[in-house]
Amino acid sequence: MGLTMSLSHREDARTEELHNLRLALATFALHLDAFEMRASGALLAARREASMRKVSIAVPRANRPRDSEGGK
Repeated sequence: MGLTMSLSHREDARTEELHNLRLALATFALHLDAFEMRASGALLAARREASMRKVSIAVPRANRPRDSEGGK
């Protein structure tokens, strides 16, 4: 009887460890997805900001009078 209890206990421990590993993997996958969403959102925001800077820089230059139009 002691031998069967020992094997049963080992099976239970392995089953519990497998469950814990699956849970850890699922948790990691969720954290990775959340990180990727935040990172892609930050990348999109940075791209938008950079394109807005390009537009705001380009507009004043377009409004400047040219030398041939009476500017200095």
